[in-house]
Amino acid sequence: MKVGTKLQLAPFPDAGPLSEWAWVWDNTEIRFISAWDYEFPLGWQLPPQKLPNSLMVFVREGTARWTIGGENFVAGAGNLIFVPEGVRHWAVSVGANPFCAIFVHFTARVLGVQCVLDLLGFPPKVDGDESFAKAAFELSRLFHLKPQGWKLRGTALVTDVLLRCVQEQPQKFRPTASPKDAKAIKLLCPAFQLFASTDGKVTVSDLAKAAMCSPTHLRRLFQKAIGMSPKEWLLERRLRKAAQLLQTTDKTVQQIADICGFESLSHFTRYFKAKFGATPAQYRNMMVKTEEVQSYGQSRSTV
Repeated sequence: MKVGTKLQLAPFPDAGPLSEWAWVWDNTEIRFISAWDYEFPLGWQLPPQKLPNSLMVFVREGTARWTIGGENFVAGAGNLIFVPEGVRHWAVSVGANPFCAIFVHFTARVLGVQCVLDLLGFPPKVDGDESFAKAAFELSRLFHLKPQGWKLRGTALVTDVLLRCVQEQPQKFRPTASPKDAKAIKLLCPAFQLFASTDGKVTVSDLAKAAMCSPTHLRRLFQKAIGMSPKEWLLERRLRKAAQLLQTTDKTVQQIADICGFESLSHFTRYFKAKFGATPAQYRNMMVKTEEVQSYGQSRSTV
């Protein structure tokens, strides 16, 4: 009987600061939304914007200067770019060649609420490889042809890319909270679950009851874990939900304000503009124009 050779397994790099955050992946929900293949001429510009979802960009050709939050860098062919949801970003092409890239929209949230890219401090730029390129092309193919199970398979591909970055390049991550704050986030998980399982119309008192603590202690946990008060956090979630509804539904601005629990249209408009830099109506028009540009980029790439 022939005895096979023992399989040799290459070790993964030391997880470093990410070791304290392994529990996050047991509580993360990932959803693939769309993928667009862009091909833009010289001088292309992506206007400043904030999205209610995360963005992953695989650069096929050309070079562009990016600003994501407080990070400024130049990305070229083979690079993978990550933009957490709600983070202001823009870009402009540089160099002598057109900018060509695949833009992948998705969400990755702990308990359906906290953006994983933001929490774990995903690097804004990663050096890609052939497997990343294949995943990006396949995501674009899945979205445009929509075969059976395309969302499920797309979600699996996005998950694979995210975890490969975490497992193979952990030294590039900078978690936004310290390891000691991981405990605070764990204690807040029941409150996050309550919000995720309802229509979002919950109060600070409701969150405190879910976390089995007083409102005062809840505020301490929120400040330690994510650097904001429960009231500010609830407003943030409602605004992101409103942005998603503006982008994906035909509901009126007033209807969306009511659905998301704002006491008046004027309050909704003021808070929304402070968060996204545009009124709800302006934001919706901007998203429509973005989709038109995406369609244009797709048609150009297939010519």
